Amino acid sequence: MGPNPATLVIGINADPQKGYKDSARNIFETGEFVVNLVPFHLAEKMNLTAINAPAGVNELDLAGLATEPSVHIKPPRIAESPVAFECVKHSIVETGPYQVIVIGLVKAVHVADQFIKDANRGHVDTDAMDLIGRTFGSDYIRTKNKFEMQRPFWKPKA
Repeated sequence: MGPNPATLVIGINADPQKGYKDSARNIFETGEFVVNLVPFHLAEKMNLTAINAPAGVNELDLAGLATEPSVHIKPPRIAESPVAFECVKHSIVETGPYQVIVIGLVKAVHVADQFIKDANRGHVDTDAMDLIGRTFGSDYIRTKNKFEMQRPFWKPKA
């Protein structure tokens, strides 16, 4: 969302019968969470973590995803993720039945060394990460398919 303070937003939906999954409930209860970006080669494992398992089942274990400790918060981050954001809850906005958005304050950003282009300027090689994102339902996109457009510049009439 912005750099000062560094914030991000995630949308969370709940099953109308089962309610929110453990990860969402953990955010609500502890106020701490990690957002891990997903490269294409982890798509199947990421999809396994979305299983409608009963409460208490560790979806990371089901998917065979290893974790490593976070630096500033208790929840761990996914070791294979090229980018992880350690966050604390700023606020939660209920946007409808069984859906909320969580606004998080970013306490740390971890980027795998091989993707850093210029550490001093904060530039990373996003193309090399081959990230994916969900668009709607079960549809995903890859971030490699991008284009650039120069923003227009307003010139007042003389």
